[in-house]
Amino acid sequence: MMAFERIPHHSLDPATVAELRSALTRSLAAGSHGDELGHLLRSLAVQARERGLHAEQLLLALKDVWYEMPELSGRPGNDVQTQLLQQLIARCIQEYYSG
Repeated sequence: MMAFERIPHHSLDPATVAELRSALTRSLAAGSHGDELGHLLRSLAVQARERGLHAEQLLLALKDVWYEMPELSGRPGNDVQTQLLQQLIARCIQEYYSG
């Protein structure tokens, strides 16, 4: 199995990552992802492909953004958070490979 080098999310467009953080904050508050997430993940997938990043590297960066969120720090995860993260990962994979 090939181990992928971790790519820090700051290797992606900072403005898009900031928008992603805001969208994820709203997702956590609402308990579901908004429509804007698709556009953001599409943008991140395009950036990743343009920069030669593998899907796995993009997913690691995305998870870093997720787990750095203040709303999640110091709290045990719950079913809604787990479901949101699973949906986020699935949608990210779909966007990466659809381009």
